[in-house]
Amino acid sequence: MKKVLVIGQTPPPYGGQAMMIKYMLDGQYKNMKLYHVRMCFSKEFNDRGKFSLYKITQIFSIIYQVWLMRFKHNIHTVYYPVSSTPKVALLRDVAILMCTKFLFKDVIFHFHAAGVSEELPKYPMGLRQFCYSVLKKPSLGITSSKFNPKDAEYLKSNKVKVVPLGIPDMNEDEVRKEYGQNTYLTIMFMGLLNSTKGEGYVLDAVNILNHHHKDVRFIFAGRFENEEYKNEFMTKVREYGLEGKVEYRGVVTGDAKKKMFLEADVFCFPSFFSSESFGIVMLEGMMYQMPIIASRWRGVQSVVKENQNGYLVDVRNAQQIADVIGKLYDDRSLLKEMAIRSRKIFKQEYDIAKYLENMEKAIVEI
Repeated sequence: MKKVLVIGQTPPPYGGQAMMIKYMLDGQYKNMKLYHVRMCFSKEFNDRGKFSLYKITQIFSIIYQVWLMRFKHNIHTVYYPVSSTPKVALLRDVAILMCTKFLFKDVIFHFHAAGVSEELPKYPMGLRQFCYSVLKKPSLGITSSKFNPKDAEYLKSNKVKVVPLGIPDMNEDEVRKEYGQNTYLTIMFMGLLNSTKGEGYVLDAVNILNHHHKDVRFIFAGRFENEEYKNEFMTKVREYGLEGKVEYRGVVTGDAKKKMFLEADVFCFPSFFSSESFGIVMLEGMMYQMPIIASRWRGVQSVVKENQNGYLVDVRNAQQIADVIGKLYDDRSLLKEMAIRSRKIFKQEYDIAKYLENMEKAIVEI
């Protein structure tokens, strides 16, 4: 039985990486046993990437806990989700790993936040060389998509594995409204709201479509990165005259979240966020039987099988988003076919049991 120490944050706050670590810890395994040292640097989502004395004390606490767990349970394998941005997060990881990595025979890096191979070369030479010396040569590097930056190769991982993510099926009864019930089409976005997640381009696309007399509506949810961006976004809604067709739901969970997915017809995720590696929320859209429109950006694009369960668009391209939404608006039978296929692909490729099985196999076979 392989013992593995997992170092990482679990909710709250709720984010893709934190949720995936929670799913991993909750899993049942035949050949490995997991132990956990919880990171707790951010109590709220907006705390991420900000410096505080509390976070400094947390670094020392985590290092102490790792040493304690390593020798108390005789653990020889450690799992760590390495950051890429912001810089303070990567430097935090380097500090923790500098004091703990050498304790373990096998070191596993999971690149949930893609891009360390792009960010580290931007550092001043001395700092870059120091960070690289701490991070280099893990036993195993795991990425969620072949389209992601070659972070594992950059750090000279002994082994590299591509393990697509998976989530629990919260729609096992396959509830779905009838397509064509409304004359209008509802587009949905959910996630962190900032200028690189792409929701602004969805808004632009909805504006284009309504100018062409297509009744397209936009519902979105999540936490705005800051008040300035929120004000800018909502001002744009008013300038477009879309107050009656655009609705912000805030941060939604539980039944409210499920209700929102069931109200929408199409899930749109045109992200070009710097550390985006997959986009778990798209799997939720597929789970709730929705076509997906996504950007050609890193692992985001691996979720969409073009013309089967959705469409891929170039980043920062509202016209392309409008064009493919327009196709689905005009052809509701195509919309329904893609929606059904989306659910089928989710069940075949992104089920949580398959993800955990693949993770166990990758870790045990180091």
